[in-house]
Amino acid sequence: MTFNPAYLRRIAVRLALNVFTLIVIISLSFLIMKAAPGKPFQTERNPSPQVLEELHRKYDFTYSQYLKGILFHGDFRYSYSHRSSTVVEIIAEALPVSLELGWYALVIAVVAGLAFGLLSALYRGRWFEGFVLAFAMIGIAVPNFVLGSLLQLCFSLQWRMAPVAGWNGIDSKILPVLTLSLTFIAYITRIARGSFLENLNKDYIRTARAKGLPEFRVLWKHLLRNSILPVINYLAPATAYILTGTLVVEKIFNIPGMGRYFIESVFQRDFPLALGVIIIYSVFLLSLNLLADIVLTFVDPRIQLQ
Repeated sequence: MTFNPAYLRRIAVRLALNVFTLIVIISLSFLIMKAAPGKPFQTERNPSPQVLEELHRKYDFTYSQYLKGILFHGDFRYSYSHRSSTVVEIIAEALPVSLELGWYALVIAVVAGLAFGLLSALYRGRWFEGFVLAFAMIGIAVPNFVLGSLLQLCFSLQWRMAPVAGWNGIDSKILPVLTLSLTFIAYITRIARGSFLENLNKDYIRTARAKGLPEFRVLWKHLLRNSILPVINYLAPATAYILTGTLVVEKIFNIPGMGRYFIESVFQRDFPLALGVIIIYSVFLLSLNLLADIVLTFVDPRIQLQ
């Protein structure tokens, strides 16, 4: 596929719309944060009016100041609760942990979901299909905070097979990754199974088998390539949901990622830090949606970027 000028113009339009959407998200988040009850500098020690005035003078900001700093200087300002650190410094420390957790969960979800979807389609009507469908229903129905607590209870407290919390080694990463990935394994399994079943009876599959091609080549080269489009289309929102899902999982397993700081910022009325986390996740969501559309046009040139 070659990039023609019309295609590049459509990408430019999408990028401009993404920037506009991001500005709307920043504006709404700013208004909600300012309208929320509670003051960021009010603590149990009740600082004097002079101290409060100095804190507001140093740390407070208006909407126009914040938006201008974000768009033109990348200035997320200083955190209210971590006053010696900027929001950028805090995010730079926490974001790699969240990305690592999300990346592990995404890879496992895609590989396991495609494998379960393919096997359940190939063994349709047998016990394995029923097992996969039951697993998928349970994975979709059970929230990850319930699943994480159950895994901690069984594998950490009962059987002593993994640490109950932390992010300091492979054994401590198993339970959080499983907690985050199981729901998405279930969704991808259902999507992949439906797509595989739809394409298994197509003429090109029967023709490939009639030519005597090895079954592995039929499945890999013909079936998978034409059945993976719905999965790719789902991956953009799924990746965004996985990243936002780390907020809960990180809190359950005490992982030093974005989730911990976001929850702390909400309770402590740390507006700059909460806004910074929201903006980072919004940028990921908008970028991944655009990237998924571009990838789909490479996989299937008949699809036009809208």
